[in-house]
Amino acid sequence: MSSITSEVSLREKVAYGCGDLSSNLMWGMTSSYLMFYYTDIYGLPVVAVGWILLVARVFDAFCDPAIGYVIDRQGGQIVPRLIRSLALPFGVAGFVCFVSLPLSPNGKILWALLTYIVLGAIYSCINTPYGALGTMITRQAHDRVGLNAFRMMGCQGGQFIVSLFTIPAITWLGGGNSMVQRQHGMALYALCLAIAATILWRYVGRVCITRYPPAPARHSPVVLLRALAQNRCWWLCNGLVFLQFAGLAALYGFALYYARIILGGMDEMGGVLLTVATIMGFAGAIICPHIVRRLGVIGSAAACGGVQVMAYLLLGLAGDCVPFFFAAFAMLTLAQGITSPLYYVLLAHGIDVGRMTSPVNTAGMAYSINTLVTKLSMGVTGFILATFLAHGHYAGDVHTFSPALKHWIMAGFVWLPLGAAALQLVLLAIWPRGVASPVTRRNP
Repeated sequence: MSSITSEVSLREKVAYGCGDLSSNLMWGMTSSYLMFYYTDIYGLPVVAVGWILLVARVFDAFCDPAIGYVIDRQGGQIVPRLIRSLALPFGVAGFVCFVSLPLSPNGKILWALLTYIVLGAIYSCINTPYGALGTMITRQAHDRVGLNAFRMMGCQGGQFIVSLFTIPAITWLGGGNSMVQRQHGMALYALCLAIAATILWRYVGRVCITRYPPAPARHSPVVLLRALAQNRCWWLCNGLVFLQFAGLAALYGFALYYARIILGGMDEMGGVLLTVATIMGFAGAIICPHIVRRLGVIGSAAACGGVQVMAYLLLGLAGDCVPFFFAAFAMLTLAQGITSPLYYVLLAHGIDVGRMTSPVNTAGMAYSINTLVTKLSMGVTGFILATFLAHGHYAGDVHTFSPALKHWIMAGFVWLPLGAAALQLVLLAIWPRGVASPVTRRNP
């Protein structure tokens, strides 16, 4: 350990960011294009899609705490080995999730459900140790902000690649716009992303250093959960993350439908929306540390939450006015980009608070349940969005849209995440003032 420098290098920060870059090459595909793939490319009924998105999250309820328990019992040194070992299975599962087998209607539903469950399980087993890795690399607050800023830049970089290239790549690789051609194009594109994701995860496991690995904790799950239950900051972080990912799931899950049905564009316009979102999110992650130095973590999160609420109201007023819409959309996604790293900083701080107030090491379980919360948020939101589509009688092969469908698209893209953003402000307002921020405001 003495030969390992305590300073977190730029190379290590970049490597840490590659973890979320890898995640969002594959998992980002599920948040942005999985519903569209199921309804418009694989031809699944909208109602079935909603249940697939929800049921898969029920299985994750077992996977996430299980891998967190393993990390706590084995100690922090197992984390890099888990990441390296699961890099290839993660890529394979992501590829298979977008392979369109020529099955019966019920067979297609079962195949989609099975492959999505497998991807979610492997994602749990690699992303949970990745999340816990941040607290093991450094205990310095400013380094944690930097690590999570690079993490969010990696996240937005993955989303940018997915947003910009997916629709053109499907057509180009498939050789046309028929359903069969798009299925082939999607499979080839997913294969390219899977190879890149595997290489990136291996890089994370090789470069990142666990300077402060927790010792093995031989506590029962009941003891771990009891210790977590007494950690108010951890509870609040989970609530904030649930609401944040509900807004992100609505944005990325409904962007293609909003572009076509409300703005009157083609699928490519949906890709433009997602590209703008990722560019602004990336910019937000870059400027996040500078905002934190001025306002602190809680102040920055609250300010950006207020901007999000205002932006959603402007989106509701914009209607099909494209320039007005894009101005409000850029404001929204920039604020989301600034906010995203902050909740991981608060989560790490909450775990530190728990470590100081309890002898029980709960880092693995805390991050695993937090990962579960993010996926549960995406699953519940996806189910709600699919239900909205069903109420609007959406069909992928129909090009004339009813006023009722437009109403439900607005509800899913604007009003639902508006409520989530407003609730985030409530949770930030009741954050314990004694532990208000791991990075305090600095005077200029």
